[in-house]
Amino acid sequence: MELSAVAVSILLMLTELVLTAVVGFQAHLFKQISAARREHLEFRIEVAEREYVRAEHIDKAMEKLEDRLERRLQHLFNQPTLRNHSQ
Repeated sequence: MELSAVAVSILLMLTELVLTAVVGFQAHLFKQISAARREHLEFRIEVAEREYVRAEHIDKAMEKLEDRLERRLQHLFNQPTLRNHSQ
């Protein structure tokens, strides 16, 4: 079965159209993925700027914990009689 020159030409044109469509679709997907990645990175930067704790906040929290620990220890050391009676 031989195909005419017109049929071969049409088949080649259809093949080229399909390949062009596939490449175009891949380019579209690449653009969409790149945009999504860029948006995701921008969101991560925004969250990092807003949400991460600064060193000053950590220092304040540590001071509060140290004060609470000192008060608790002083309270325990000032009342040894209660501890001895409970045993």
